[in-house]
Order: sequence, then structure tokens, then C-alpha cells
Amino acid sequence: MALPELKVMGNAANHDKTAYTIVTGNADFASDRLAGRKLYGAVKTSTIMRGVITSIDASKALAEPGVRAVVTYEDVPTWSDAIFAWGQEVAGVVADDPFIAERALDLIDVEYEERPGVFDPDEAMASGAPLTGIRPDSNTRLATDLTRGDPDGAIAAAPVQLETTFDYSTTYQHATLEPHQSIAWWVGDQVYIWAPSQHVFGMKNGIVNALGMPANKVHVYTHFTGCGHGDKTGTNTGEVSAIMSKKVNGAPVNLIKTRKTNILTHSRQFSIKSQIKWGATQDGKILAVDAKFFGNGGRNANAPIGNCHFGLRTTYNIPDARFQVTIISTNSPLTGYWRCVNDPPGAVNYDSALYKLAAHLDMDPYEVIMNNLQPNDAPDLDPPNRVWGGIAVKEMFEWLHQETGYASKWHKPGTKTLPDGRMHGIAITGHRDSHGAVNGASRGMMVTMTPDGTCFVNVGGARGCEGGPTVCCHIVAETLGMNYEDVNLGEWGDTDTSIDSGIQAGSGFTGGAGSASVGAATEMREKLFARAITKAGLREIEGIKVEDLYAENSEVIYRPDPTKRITYRQVMAGTPPTAASGNGWASTLRSKSVGGVPQGSVCNSNGNACTAAEVAVDPDTGAVEVLGLWNAVDTGRTVFKRGTIKEMSTGCELQIWQALFAGDVYDKATGALIGSEYTDSMYFTPKDIIGENLHVKDFESDDAAGPFGAHGIGEPCVTNYSSIICAIFNATGKWVDLDKGPCTPNKILKSLGKA
Repeated sequence: MALPELKVMGNAANHDKTAYTIVTGNADFASDRLAGRKLYGAVKTSTIMRGVITSIDASKALAEPGVRAVVTYEDVPTWSDAIFAWGQEVAGVVADDPFIAERALDLIDVEYEERPGVFDPDEAMASGAPLTGIRPDSNTRLATDLTRGDPDGAIAAAPVQLETTFDYSTTYQHATLEPHQSIAWWVGDQVYIWAPSQHVFGMKNGIVNALGMPANKVHVYTHFTGCGHGDKTGTNTGEVSAIMSKKVNGAPVNLIKTRKTNILTHSRQFSIKSQIKWGATQDGKILAVDAKFFGNGGRNANAPIGNCHFGLRTTYNIPDARFQVTIISTNSPLTGYWRCVNDPPGAVNYDSALYKLAAHLDMDPYEVIMNNLQPNDAPDLDPPNRVWGGIAVKEMFEWLHQETGYASKWHKPGTKTLPDGRMHGIAITGHRDSHGAVNGASRGMMVTMTPDGTCFVNVGGARGCEGGPTVCCHIVAETLGMNYEDVNLGEWGDTDTSIDSGIQAGSGFTGGAGSASVGAATEMREKLFARAITKAGLREIEGIKVEDLYAENSEVIYRPDPTKRITYRQVMAGTPPTAASGNGWASTLRSKSVGGVPQGSVCNSNGNACTAAEVAVDPDTGAVEVLGLWNAVDTGRTVFKRGTIKEMSTGCELQIWQALFAGDVYDKATGALIGSEYTDSMYFTPKDIIGENLHVKDFESDDAAGPFGAHGIGEPCVTNYSSIICAIFNATGKWVDLDKGPCTPNKILKSLGKA
């Protein structure tokens, strides 16, 4: 069935409202502010894995010319004298320039009482292991324990039984182009802070709590972020720069973390391993699964690992199932939100397990996947058994199968050699993602109509790489029936002049801030239509009511006789600017019934994505070439077409990075992170990407919960690097042990018995 026509949303001609400042070099990042009028901060990190600070002597640093102040854990509430990982913040310097600040760090003497620690997650789970100190009495916590039916009995009775394992997936830092930084200054008892933040109001709340100040005396701003990927969601060094500024009588202090310090002190993706038991029929029908996942949370006791089973649990129709997730605390660096969080490491575990099951059954894994998919309109198999507002997984799998030529290219693992002697592989993976939900109930938006009939949108959130504020402008234009060029972006990321629009995460902003945009624009439309029927051109119509009007192309039109119309400019003539605000909504079936569930019912609303990879593996060198990567993502409805395509394309690049390049390198004896610079880690460059080999397509499932049917896509775009790992298996017939790192040539050679 054809989807309702939209006038503005999805138009490929529409541009990013902030693009001009970016391409002209005029985008204002935090450290661009107050040039020539500020001091600089730098941070010193710990050199032990576990212990307690016994003393800090900063006298030598303070005697250095150009050094203005030193701060320690005694000054900064978010720091501690207890050390739980190598690279934890212990002190900071304020100086006249960043070079003096960095040099002075070496002059601060820190003494420690070292204590036993555990770096390796398997060792941390072993009986008699030292406590990491992160949790009071254990190194593990069972974060998820969900059972449906009788999985043990169903597996025991199944004609085919298989137990699969997968060792720890890769772990990596966000490696954003712009390291963490902030600039803060005081005016009397009020503090002003600029920082790159994906959630500027969340950052403000964290600083208010850290400093113990009234919220109206803390002013926080953000405009542009040089990437975030989930890493710039906390206080983002803002409270540290504010404390440093206080130490120097309120003078502006610009804290800029070096690449090394940024990677040491901020969160990274966690690694996950699994033990999965299957019960199935010989023709590939999955009867039961018992899936156990183990995730290394590092020094984060509350690492967000508990949902890594989501895609396996929701994508497939498995009547009897158990899902358990254990979080392991270790004295390794902080783990936390990384773009798509649970789903990439979860998927590389359960997709590999599915491919192992297919190989055991001597079947094409695509057939096994398609035989077990949940119908799009079926309810969740687990309480509260809600349907999804919009899902397109089946359609995306079918498109990938057709577009890649999979039917003619697939072969049994390790059986096809290309003319140049390399081994050929192909795989398709996909799932319902745990992100992309419509969750705007606590999000707000402001719209102001000006006397010339144009309007602007104030967004209480940052500009993400796909243009979050631009998404809001599209939705406001669609709701008000305005030309896209007549809706502009006002201030954004300003906690003093906007309403909290929520976190700028690619998976949540569209549904959350987007629904708030509908709310604000709907209130504005009601005001404008009420005014329109009093204006010349419409007021002459006898008995005219607001309900008789609609708007299109920035004109208000009389529905019974469309020749009778006036422009928004005419509506606003002689009146001052008019403002409206609105809040978003929670996930319910707003636009239609799904699976017989009536409109108005609470529903699930998630993004979903599928990816196909075709690879060539050199059996002599272990080198992998990605011959093609196809990324299919369900948008619900596409809002900002250019941003959507860019998001999906860069998602391809990130999937290649996750599979083949991304990985931390540690000295396991000391817990020291060795690979902490672009120069000594395998960060790929544009030369590693062949653009014509990347293919993307947006699918529109018309999510009943979302604004005009849209839901989020940012995180689902990067979620399926498992397709590359599975394609390498299809090429070689061997599974590569990732060993908490990428699928490197030496690991492939090892799997082939050649290393």
C-alpha cells in the first residue's frame, strides 16, 4: 500500500540548515571561543591499574613559569583517590598556554599504594580472583535473566542440538575527531560553559549536581561536535574546566584533552563473549535457544551491557528461550555508550552462532534466517507482548538477497576461489535493533513565526552528524505546510533559550525531538489558522471555521474552494512574532492499527537494519578486501533524505572499521593502554574505502508511533559488522578468534593454521 504523500520530508533537494557554516569553516566549536583571552587546562592520569593515591606533590608544577593552578581529586567531585584502571584522572594543571600545561603535568608527583587487580574478564570470573573493588563483594552481576517456555526441555527433545561459543568481540574507543574539551568562566557566582555535547541539558544537570549549584546559575552551551558516537553524553569535562576557572578567579579556562588522554579517560565499547545452545529441526526451524552472554564492563559497574541479546530475542520466532547477560567488572578502562551500544557486539555473537548452526545443518544461512523471522506485525514474544509500530526486516533481507546476487554467489564455507587465487565469501545479517525508539514524552521544542511569514525553530539539542536540528526543521515545515526554505534554524544547544530536546543520539532524536516538533508546530498552526480567518481573503467567507483550512507551500487554503487562499506572510501582517512550544509523545499506535491491536495502544518502536558483505581473503597474507557492502536501514519514514543517505554510507565505513581495524592494544600485566594515538593504532583512512563498493537503501515501514511515520536510524546504521565476520567464515571455512580486537590478517592466518 502506498504511503501518504509528504510535501517536505524525504525531498532530496533539501539541505542541511547548518551546512553552510561547516563547508565555509565558520562552524564554532567550543575551543574556538575567546581566542587570546583564555588560559588552558590539561589532565594527568594514573600509572597503576588498582590502588589508592597516598600523596600528590604539585610544588614543582606550581613553581613552573606560566602555571597558574593545580587541581586534584580533592577539588573535582567526579574524580577519586581510589584508582580502578590505568589512565584514570588524578590531577590537572591550568597554565598560560596548552604546551606549558602539558609539560607541567610531568612535574606533579603522585604516590600510590598499589593493590591487587584483575585486568582479564575471564580471570575476574574465576574462583578466588581478587576483587576489583568496583563492586563491593563480587566481580560479576547478572544483568539479564529472561526465560520463555521450557528451553532446557525443548533443546533436549530437539532433533538437532548444537552448542556454539564466541570469544570476546572487539573493544575500542570512540576516537572522535574532536577530543573532549570545554571552556568555562565565571561572572560573580554564575558559571558559563561551552562544550561539545550530545545532550546539553543532561550535561547541565550533571554539572549542577557536581558543583552543587542552583540550575539558574549554570549556563551551558553547545553547537557543533566533532563526532560523538555516544561518548559525549556526560559532563564532557565541563565541571573540570569550571573548577579550574574558579581556581584562577573566574578567568576563562579551555581544557583540551590530548588524543592520548581522551582515549584513556573516556568510555569505550565493551567486549562480549557468548555460549549459545540451539535446538532445531533438520530443515532449519529453531525450536529453542539458551543464550548466555558475558560482557566486560571495565571499571564501570553499571556498563550498559544487559540488552546485548535484544536482536536475537526479538527478530526470530523461537518459542522456548533463555537469555542471560552477565556484566564483569575488571580493572580495565571505562566502558559505556558506544554507537549502537549493545547491538554490534551482541550481533557478532549471535549471528556467528546462527551461521554455525546453518553450517552444522549443511544449509544456506539465509534460508535458516528467513525460516525463523518473526512476522512484521507479530507481538513481542515476551511480556508485555507489544507489537511494533513499524518493521521492515523481512523486506530488507529480501532486497539484499536480490541486490547482491546472493543466490548465485553463495557457496558452502571455504569452497570458492576467485581467479586471482583469493577465497570468496558472502553473508547477510540483520535484526531488530534496540535503538530508534519514539520516546519524546520528556522532550520539548519551540517554534517562532515572524511578521514576514517565515519561522525559526529553537532546538534544545546539539547538531549531530546527520543534522538533528535540520530534522526538526523538516518536520515543522511538514506540519505547518510551509516551504522548506521558509523554516530556518534559530538558536540550538543553548540551555538558556530553548527547551530540552533530549539527547542527540542518531537513534532517538528523530522520534523524540521530532515528535516534540510536531507538538510545537501543531500549536503554532492552531494559532495561525485562528488568525487567518480574520484576514482579508478568508474572512469574507460566510461561516468559515478553522476546521475548513489546510496549509501547503506556505499558504493557508480554504478546503471547500482551494482558490481562496492567503500566504502566511498575509496571516502575520501587522502582528508581532508568535511563539509556540510543544512536547513529544511516548510510543503508541498513533496512526494505524498493527496486527489487530487498536490505535492508541502502547507499542514498541525500534529501528532495524540488515547488511550484506562480499569479501575476498588472500590465503597467503590474510588480507581482506571488502568487494561490496550493502546497508539497508528502515527509517520508518525518511525525514532528511541527504542526511539519511550520508548516515547509511558512513555506517558502512564504520562497520568495516569495526570488523577489520578497531581494537585496543594493552599491556595486560600493567593494564596500560598502548594503542592510544592515531599514529600507533589501525585507524583507517579514505584510501581504505572504495566508495563505489558501498551501497545503501532506506526502507520506509511507516512506523505507527513516529512523527509522520519516522523513527531513528543513527545507531542501526552501524550495527551489522557481523556480516563481514560471517563473510570471512564463508570464504575460509574457519572462524577467526577476534581476541578483543579486529579481524586482522595475522588472526586470519592463524585460523588457517599458517601463523
